[in-house]
Amino acid sequence: MDSDLWSKGVFPARYIERLASHGGIVAPPFDSDQVQPASLDLRLGDVAYRIRSSFLPGPEHTVADRIETLTLHELDLRHGAVLERNCVYLVPLQESLHLPDNVSAGANPKSSTGRLDVFTRVIGDRARGF
Repeated sequence: MDSDLWSKGVFPARYIERLASHGGIVAPPFDSDQVQPASLDLRLGDVAYRIRSSFLPGPEHTVADRIETLTLHELDLRHGAVLERNCVYLVPLQESLHLPDNVSAGANPKSSTGRLDVFTRVIGDRARGF
């Protein structure tokens, strides 16, 4: 992906859409309603993994490796689900990123998540930081 297409700073909606059209955001199917003025709404996948504890994958493991070793049980989210209080869940997103070297991304929960007293964070394989 041509790094000259991207300027510094927070991307406006048109840059986010361009990033998706160039394969930097993979979200089958990509829904243009996800694109906000300077952000992208992320969607939960079809399954939640109830895991023993929070973790960071580290340089020697992938998130999938950790799911395999830490999962207590799985929940099907396709028709809704009730999550237990004070439990840790890992929910893969429908979106994935393949960003150019000069582009980085951050993630923040929506304010409605905080009002529900849900703590969230995004983890990934080989991420430079969390």
